Amino acid sequence: MSQWCILGCGAVGSLMAGLLWQSAQPVSLLRSDGPRMARDDLHLQRLDGSTLTFNPPRLGQDDAGEIQRLLVTTKAYQVQPALEPLIGKLPVTTPIILLHNGMGTQIWVERAFPENPLFIAITSNGARRLERGVLHTGNGETWLGAANEAARANSALAHQLAADLALALPHAALSHEIHFRQWEKLVINAIINPLTALSGERNGSLLARGEEIADLCAELHPLLQREGFGQSEEYWVERVLLVASRTAENYSSMQQDVANGRPTEIDYLSGYLLRQARAEGIALPLQQALYQAIKAKE
Repeated sequence: MSQWCILGCGAVGSLMAGLLWQSAQPVSLLRSDGPRMARDDLHLQRLDGSTLTFNPPRLGQDDAGEIQRLLVTTKAYQVQPALEPLIGKLPVTTPIILLHNGMGTQIWVERAFPENPLFIAITSNGARRLERGVLHTGNGETWLGAANEAARANSALAHQLAADLALALPHAALSHEIHFRQWEKLVINAIINPLTALSGERNGSLLARGEEIADLCAELHPLLQREGFGQSEEYWVERVLLVASRTAENYSSMQQDVANGRPTEIDYLSGYLLRQARAEGIALPLQQALYQAIKAKE
């Protein structure tokens, strides 16, 4: 079985590492800033309260030629600086799977690694980083889809990656509508994340702000239609509220970033929407206000 290499060992990356290790799949960790990581044990706290202790191999950038599958779970703004040192070192046959919030990194990756099969993955599994590991906070779906011609031309690889992920995760499957799934998660995150980051509250607090969410979805609807998505405004409101309900006890990743004084992914959420809308001549004043408010927090 091919080895997974995870680049970006935050909450999601650590969760993926633990779940892959638990399913007896080879997995290694790669630092995004160069040197190998310390070989300390990591801990996955499962949903049932039990703990898995695991210790995958650590790689450095000089080991790039050994990587068979690269799963990138950094923050969106870290993707380019994390991957740049691998240009010319990563085998062209190695698939790259981008798994992060927001949109806007794909074009650069396609240009920097034109021959590598590129896949997009999205997940709704919940995770929170601990001092020496990760807490799995909720099961969710994971979808994988081809993002460039090299990936689309290798359906056997796509099916194998999805099948191997399905061995490790509560749910994983191949999607031929990954662009829509990306946009769906983008809309949900561009509403839930900044609103909770500004209020400092859990996701469930948004269940009492239905009118505000409806206004945000109504503003985005012309852009979504221009992108080719025919769903009604009500559909988008229902999706946002459903996720807020399912993750009611969770703090969003942006809320945690703001609370801990870290940079946020706002440029790849609201910022991406604003750039796409500007190109289409569409105004998004509500998203603009959220973007500016988060930038002020940063």
